[in-house]
Amino acid sequence: MAVTVEVAYFNSIVIAGGQTNYVSPSQTGSETPGVFHIEESRIEGKFNGKQMDYGARAHVVDETYGSNIRENAMIHSGIYNSRTQFNSLNQFPVGEEITRAVDIHHGSIQKLYAEETNLNIFQENKVSRALIDKDMIFSAEGVGITTAGKRVISQITPYAGKYGISDNPESFAVFGNRKYFADKRRGVVLRLSGGSGGGQGIVPISDAGMKDFFKDHLVLCDKIYGAYDEQKGKYVISLQGTLPTSNTVATSQNNLPVLQTTGQNDYRTLCYDDKIQGWTSFFTYKPKFGISLRNEFYTFSGQNMWKHYATTVPRNNFYNESFADPSYVKFVFNDQPSATKTFMTLNYEGDTGWEMEEMKSFQFTTYGPGDEDVTSAYKIPKEGTNAGGQIVGFVRKEDKYYSEIRNKAKDFFQDNSHFNTTGVKGYYVDVTMQYWNATEPANSPKKELFGVGAEVVISSK
Repeated sequence: MAVTVEVAYFNSIVIAGGQTNYVSPSQTGSETPGVFHIEESRIEGKFNGKQMDYGARAHVVDETYGSNIRENAMIHSGIYNSRTQFNSLNQFPVGEEITRAVDIHHGSIQKLYAEETNLNIFQENKVSRALIDKDMIFSAEGVGITTAGKRVISQITPYAGKYGISDNPESFAVFGNRKYFADKRRGVVLRLSGGSGGGQGIVPISDAGMKDFFKDHLVLCDKIYGAYDEQKGKYVISLQGTLPTSNTVATSQNNLPVLQTTGQNDYRTLCYDDKIQGWTSFFTYKPKFGISLRNEFYTFSGQNMWKHYATTVPRNNFYNESFADPSYVKFVFNDQPSATKTFMTLNYEGDTGWEMEEMKSFQFTTYGPGDEDVTSAYKIPKEGTNAGGQIVGFVRKEDKYYSEIRNKAKDFFQDNSHFNTTGVKGYYVDVTMQYWNATEPANSPKKELFGVGAEVVISSK
């Protein structure tokens, strides 16, 4: 409350009361007045001068205020200049154009990656790029020309293809001008290549012999972790899901089975190699994250970081747990898959000591599921001789190791005596190569297997 009091020198003053030091009568027995502030109410203190007032007050009352999350929009602050120590990172002036939005129909923004003077925007169902600190103007012929602009985030242009990153930004990995990520909703793994100078755009690398695998397994994942191994030049992806708590199969409201698990120990870890444009191997470890630093590859398990390709022993040891003892490699010979073939010999390039542990061939007798004729071959030991002095196993010729393939199936002569045939017949074969001795001294070098081949004869029927 304010009152006007006339004083002797004819100035008008305003007494504004404020009982900031008020003490209740119950404490002192009497009421104590508060402190009052006295201000002049007329300009320059003139008698009958112009009275001061509040004037026009600019304000807006928002009765429905609250947080508003725009999942398809971006906002940027002021700039930071380390040379001049100018810092306005905490300033977001709403009077300037500091926001930029993409089409909400493509879902929320899951990942942003700045590349040179472009910004890659990964939405759930679309990938776009935006110009940074520049604008695009077009000639009469429709040719775009970049020019300096005032807007930080300028024109947004979508990449071709109906692909996004779903809700798995953890699958993103980058090396050079190649960006890798997974689209769980469409069951594909993608590579975005090309920088400011253009490039191939988005390519589904999962189509390189693994199309059905990813369509079946990506939908089952809870997390999809991606990393780039610079030492080996490979994109490593780990598909991780949740195992069911029981053997029963959950059903939906439409009484349809619900997919619950990725199968093998609730994860699959594998890698893609751009040099051969294919998926080269599965791995037995289960990472939570991966990163390359100074040509070394590290992955995380829990809160611990582990270095790969270490020269220390024991080998085949991931996250303090031993895997695959002894060392082995499994692969498939599947050239000309629709033709019936006979696999006659096996050869490999690498260190001495590898043996062929198992070979199985498959030939479908009917078109029914699980109706295949399976035959197998005898184990091929490492290079050496037996107790009788005979040469057994692989034989070294011109820095390669060769051996014939002997079928375990028995064939019979007319006198009912039997013998083993050479080669195994089938559309394709599964082969397991194993290193013969897993116990090595601490200073032993690593054992390598460079390549494996087979001599194949196309059958007439």
